[in-house]
Parts: sequence; structure tokens; C-alpha cells
Amino acid sequence: MNMHCTFPTPSASKQTGFVLIVALILLLVLTVLGLAAAQSTSLQERMAGNARDRDLAFQAAEAGLRAAGSCLNSGIAICNNFTANANGTYTFNPYSPVPPSTNLTPLWNVPNFWHNPANVLSYQAITGLSLPDVAAQPEIIIEQMPAVAAPGSNIGMQQFGGGSPSIQLFRITSYGTGGDSSAVAMLQTTYQP
Repeated sequence: MNMHCTFPTPSASKQTGFVLIVALILLLVLTVLGLAAAQSTSLQERMAGNARDRDLAFQAAEAGLRAAGSCLNSGIAICNNFTANANGTYTFNPYSPVPPSTNLTPLWNVPNFWHNPANVLSYQAITGLSLPDVAAQPEIIIEQMPAVAAPGSNIGMQQFGGGSPSIQLFRITSYGTGGDSSAVAMLQTTYQP
């Protein structure tokens, strides 16, 4: 005796509907993953751009320091005009920064001091060159500091004719801007020509 069993098969329309739901869920998951990856990539690009701008600002400020040092060594009038106290060269006086003020704010930190051609030396004026890829050229101030005693000597010995001649120092402050005007760096050094 042959027994024949048959089982009911699911209808094609029910299978198609289930596959559609699974496919939509998979598409939704892939879309969420794609959006997360795109957002992460965008954030990393912005961070890399900001780091580049910061480095450009730092390098521009360093270029300003080097240019001012070379200018002091060469004796060019624009960097050695401390009697006029104009266009970025100043005789050190902590009690009267320019523009005039009654507080003890350091010269380089006076509000609205930078970006005024009457207060600063420009990198272009010193070198005749311009730095590429920066939003603005470096701005520089040079302050002639009080003379100091040479090593192994003191100011008292120098005043009475003894000891080595005094050493003239200059404080150079350089303000650099990166590829974007919001990225800035300010560097300062004491320099002996």
C-alpha cells in the first residue's frame, strides 16, 4: 500500500511580502551606517583643516620673528627707527603703551593694537615678500629693551667705567594668521643682534 502525503506550500504572495520587509529593514540599516560614516568623515576633514590653519598661523608667526631678527641685524632703518617709535618699533616703557593707556597692559595686548599699520611692521615691508596660503601677512612689533649687563659684569661696574659693555636686547612679538582669519598665533622672543 502506497501512502502518499502532501504538505501545503506557502503561497507566493506571502513570501514576497516578507522579503520586501526584510529588504527595507536592511536598506534602513545600511542608510544609517552610511550617514554615520559620512558624518565622521566630515568631522575628520574639519579637524584636519583646523590643524592645517593652526600650523599655517604658527609658521607665519615664526617667519615674522625670523624676518624681524634679520632686519635688526642688517641695520635697515625700518627696523631700527626707535627714536620715532612708529610703525612697529618702540622703546620699552611698560607704563605707557601705544596707543596711550593708564593701565599696565603689555604693548602687544592693548585692545585694537594689531591690524593698525601705524602700530605694527608688516612682513611685506621688512622682506618685500608675501607668504602664500595665509589670510593675512604676519604683523610684527619690535621693542628696544633696557640694556643689560654682559655675562661676568654688572650695570654698576659699567656705569663707573669697569666691566664689559652692556648688551642691547630687543623683544620681538609676531602675530601670524593661518589660511582662515580665525586661526591666529602670537609668538614672542628676546633677540640680541
